[in-house]
Amino acid sequence: MEWIEERRFITAFFYLLALIAVVLTGLDTGFSPRQLTTLDVIGVVITALLGGFLLSVSLFGLICYFIFIPSLSHDSHVFSSVHGTQLIHPLTTSIVLGLAGLCIFTGSRPAWALWGALLVIYIFQTALIVRRVRKEHLIDGLTGPNPGLFFLLLNLILGAEVVTVAAGARPLPPWRLNTLPDDTWIVDVRTKPEFYWNRLQGSENYPWGAGIIEAAKGKSFDQPVLVTCLSGHRSPSVAVMLRKLGFKTVYNLTWGLIYLVLLERGKKTDGPFGLTRPHRNPNRRGKDLKGISIGYVTLQFIILILAPAEHSIRHTYVSGLQQVVGAVLGFGGLLLGLLSFRALGRNFRVYAAPRRSGTLVTHGVYSHVRHPMYSAVIIMFAGYLLYFGSLLSIPLWLAFSVLYIVKAVKEEQILIDRFPEYEQYREKTWRFIPFIF
Repeated sequence: MEWIEERRFITAFFYLLALIAVVLTGLDTGFSPRQLTTLDVIGVVITALLGGFLLSVSLFGLICYFIFIPSLSHDSHVFSSVHGTQLIHPLTTSIVLGLAGLCIFTGSRPAWALWGALLVIYIFQTALIVRRVRKEHLIDGLTGPNPGLFFLLLNLILGAEVVTVAAGARPLPPWRLNTLPDDTWIVDVRTKPEFYWNRLQGSENYPWGAGIIEAAKGKSFDQPVLVTCLSGHRSPSVAVMLRKLGFKTVYNLTWGLIYLVLLERGKKTDGPFGLTRPHRNPNRRGKDLKGISIGYVTLQFIILILAPAEHSIRHTYVSGLQQVVGAVLGFGGLLLGLLSFRALGRNFRVYAAPRRSGTLVTHGVYSHVRHPMYSAVIIMFAGYLLYFGSLLSIPLWLAFSVLYIVKAVKEEQILIDRFPEYEQYREKTWRFIPFIF
């Protein structure tokens, strides 16, 4: 079981099947609605609302997560191992719900068949994650009132504040931290490398809640408690445990410290609720490339919504040949992206600044192209636009392609400064497309 989970191929296979299900639905029904009953309409509305909510929350968390990973040095792998699955799982839940609504809406039998397979994979993956989290609790010595399987599943699947509210704890948004009394007991449940990276000045570290029971014996149950973690995925279960221990007022920091760092950027904060490191050195993230990265991510998100919406509203005619070409380009780009990611390994970063312990990757697809990951995304979205026949998305696609080119040029100067051998590597390879560009 450990081997299956560590390989992460279940998640990749799930998303691949989900993409195939969408393509099959389009080929089978053209995304046209069937004759819907009242019960069908209710099912579509519920799945669309829940799926859309989880999609928005999970994408926001993932974008913030990848923005702040480059601020770490050699300990950034800790964040990936701890959050990789738990941040993605709410997104996976939104896809399960969204595909269920699509199947109800179109009545596509091939899509229903694939959705059933996806549901089995989803349940199996959820069971693996629950097993791992409980094992980590035992390894780190987490003892005391157990928050229960039900709360753990809610926190994992929804990735929201359902757990804390249901158990009597209170969600607290980051901008209301200063409303807490100065004597609030601040409990940080992240791992030690995360805690040293950035923390509230008055916080105490109890990784995964280890040692919290002994520490609680010296506290008054009338003293307010604030539980924090990086993204709000680990703190709810500890907040529930403290509430069950008898603390009358327990707060859980909504969205974790990652959102607080975003709010406090450029500000000087003091006191127990101020960050120890509110100012980040932009050179560690690749100079001025942050705005470029946010720009192309935003454009891509808009395209993902705009292309199918335009196709549905305008009833754009797309020939079968065009859809096939689009699907081939999409899968081709996805394959190139996976090969690039595999070649990079732990050298992968969203921003340009390489890891302190990073190495220059020149094997695999990188032996021919210097920026295959960017090529992969551009090709995937080109296929996406062709498949839906979206004209409105073309300027957006051109815009983020230009941003990738600009970022690639700036990145190469950074890499030359970091790796002396990069100049020789650049002379032997192509930037995006072999023998062309």
